Amino acid sequence: MVDQRKKKLKTIASKDHADVHAKRLRQFRQKLKENNLDSFIVGSPQNKFYLTGWKGDVESGWVLITLSRNYILTDSRYTQQVTLETKVFEVTEYDNQIEKFFGDFVRKVGVKSVGFESQHLSVSSFQKLKKFCQKVKFVPTDNFVEELRSIKDEGEIKNIKKAVKIADKTFEYILNKVKPGMTEKEVAWEMEQYIKNSGADGLAWEPIIVAVGANSSMAHWGAGDREIKNKDTVLLDFGCIWRGYCSDITRIIFVGQPTDLQKRIYDMVLIAGLLGESLISRGKEASLIDKTVKSFLENQTKHSYRHGLGHGVGLEVHELPKLSTQSKSKLEENNTVTIEPGIYIPGWGGIRLEDIGVVKRDGFELLTKAPKNISEVTI
Repeated sequence: MVDQRKKKLKTIASKDHADVHAKRLRQFRQKLKENNLDSFIVGSPQNKFYLTGWKGDVESGWVLITLSRNYILTDSRYTQQVTLETKVFEVTEYDNQIEKFFGDFVRKVGVKSVGFESQHLSVSSFQKLKKFCQKVKFVPTDNFVEELRSIKDEGEIKNIKKAVKIADKTFEYILNKVKPGMTEKEVAWEMEQYIKNSGADGLAWEPIIVAVGANSSMAHWGAGDREIKNKDTVLLDFGCIWRGYCSDITRIIFVGQPTDLQKRIYDMVLIAGLLGESLISRGKEASLIDKTVKSFLENQTKHSYRHGLGHGVGLEVHELPKLSTQSKSKLEENNTVTIEPGIYIPGWGGIRLEDIGVVKRDGFELLTKAPKNISEVTI
């Protein structure tokens, strides 16, 4: 009876998986028609996974989608894996350079115009494609698949929530481990071990950012040999991957009771984050949200953050939409974004707090639960 239930659940999961990718392919083909394209090459590993369920890397081949058929072009190293991981794609194996094979292949299937990812296809590959496909029109695109990816479905949000939960628990764990004398690298290693022992696929990026004291004024410091001392701030920026989906949070730990200046800067950033969260809902202009939060901080300090207020999170830790003054996007329901204001004072240090949430019709569903109350993050 148990085996029968397991088999039934596996069948349901497989069907759900196929339904998800069938829906994504329908949306993708609609974009092809809107852009007058009869096919598209997908080479980005994250975009290949989104459309097919295949976890190929950058060297493992291309996905070719036409208005009526789905192909994966790969070599013998990946054929078996592709066949296991995908259901609605025709797998075609090549044994010479992919660009030459592609030229022969598109002649067989009658492709005339091919869209491609301008930010992912190398100049070298593009030149070879033009050589072997002289009668084919190649059309560069920007964020063609990424725009679809920016709106998350229920399964994607579930995976992001799990990745966030692991990150939350990692912060709670490290709060009880950090002590004077530890180096940034030692703290990062403790966190990495905890994340991997929690069942995550891995880190969302490497290295985990552990910035002590003055190092925290550099937004993407990394982790070095500086030792933690009493009265230091420790900035932690980290995330993990769960079933391909990322989390990304930033927290501050105060070692010993914070000074009045540390408290004042921390409170400014905390309030700025709450302001940003209050401004988020479907249809809001991403640039206006960033401008409003920046204006709030700039009225109080000359050291306000100059990066964007936030960014999308999903199969990549930085993806669409961007919450920045340069953004032309309006937020859409089920965008999953960060809010991460900061204040950075060279020679003194920096305070940044980052949370993840889901854009809703009338607001923002905050996913991160890791403590931010100053008394809870003081050791």
